[in-house]
Amino acid sequence: MNKLKTIASILFILFISSISTFAQTLNITGTTTGLDDGTWLYPRPSSPDKTLDSIEEMDGKFRLVGKTNDKISQIIDSNAIFNQVNEKLASLKTVKYHYLREFNYPSEGYISKTEGEMYVDFAKENNLAGMKFQYEDSEGFIIFNNSELFNGTKKTQTIAVSTIKAQKNLEGKSPLYNSIVTLRNALPLIIKDENIQKSITDTLINNKRYHVLQFFLQNKLFTYLGSDFSKVTKELTFRYQIIVDKSTMLPLTILQTTVNSQNLNRTDFKEIDTSPAVVKERSWFYSSYLNNYTIEAPKTPIVLIKAGEVAPDWELKNFATNAKETLAQHKGKIILLEFWIKNCGYCIEAVPKLNALNDYYGKKDFKILAINTEDNKYNVGVFVDKHPVNYSVVYGDNPFINKKYGVASFPQVVLIAKNGKVLYSGNLEIETLKQLINKNL
Repeated sequence: MNKLKTIASILFILFISSISTFAQTLNITGTTTGLDDGTWLYPRPSSPDKTLDSIEEMDGKFRLVGKTNDKISQIIDSNAIFNQVNEKLASLKTVKYHYLREFNYPSEGYISKTEGEMYVDFAKENNLAGMKFQYEDSEGFIIFNNSELFNGTKKTQTIAVSTIKAQKNLEGKSPLYNSIVTLRNALPLIIKDENIQKSITDTLINNKRYHVLQFFLQNKLFTYLGSDFSKVTKELTFRYQIIVDKSTMLPLTILQTTVNSQNLNRTDFKEIDTSPAVVKERSWFYSSYLNNYTIEAPKTPIVLIKAGEVAPDWELKNFATNAKETLAQHKGKIILLEFWIKNCGYCIEAVPKLNALNDYYGKKDFKILAINTEDNKYNVGVFVDKHPVNYSVVYGDNPFINKKYGVASFPQVVLIAKNGKVLYSGNLEIETLKQLINKNL
């Protein structure tokens, strides 16, 4: 692991082969102690906000040959670059930028892109989450004013208003995902944790050099706000690469990938303005929008069907045979319905559990039917090809089925007795299901 430590000693000799008012040729060599092989060092010119091309330290030695117009005043290690970016973000009072986000998962045949304008105010009075923000794209806007969050939908001209009482209530808000807000909160955690593998490299984009801050997270990801981590249920290593402008020390791009996978989450920050015009105070209040928007009526809570209720019948297509299939045709058997969608990690994890359950009970009066009313046949096929199942998959464009059963998240299962009444509904709890199946077979 590349542990970033302060250089205990650096000895270097500066040879100037030609001196002029325009440039000087450098040949810098030196030795280090207390650094691991592969640590990147950076010559720092007299201009405090500049760094030159990096040097990779190997076997306790380094060397740089090049030219610069600036006098070399210091050589710093890669930990200092992390700290410089952290300090720059922490110094921001307000910031405005064009936010672009792309999810590209070749293994799932899934691509999603979104973009919009983001304005963030880090004033001290924004004590709930350390900031308030306004975001707008072609479909609507999201505004958080330190106590309320309201979403405006341009198509319907409606606003949904909710009270925010804790930071966790902001999780899942799209414009915060891998954002400048995320980095501002997360970098101190990354810098402090010596167990997180970190490094610095350079990259060349359009003939301009940029820093690339890289680190790895084991079995966890940043929360949207970046103030904590969320654990994942699988053994996964996530690589983060942050492209940083050397002249401003501001992040321009975050690349998040999973090791041994082609899946990519990318966010870009363009047209960054660290001294934007202050937005009008009234723009932070939802009442200011009510001339053009109406407050959305509260939604009726979706409640999952309960044990003892009769399971509604439905008609869908069997993915394997393309034949019509109904719930009624399986009456007289114990039936397990699994409601799932393609882009769902927990649905993927459910496949081997359901396969095992079907192996055990499949030859008895028992039937598993995996219902997907959200994805088209092609995407259902992509999922089944990648995660083979030994039970029946049915699909169709009929969202009313989910509504009838009260399904609002995935996966959810409903166990139905031979008489058509529900025995269990909820998460995929295998032991609970086995007990009910054994009792009712």
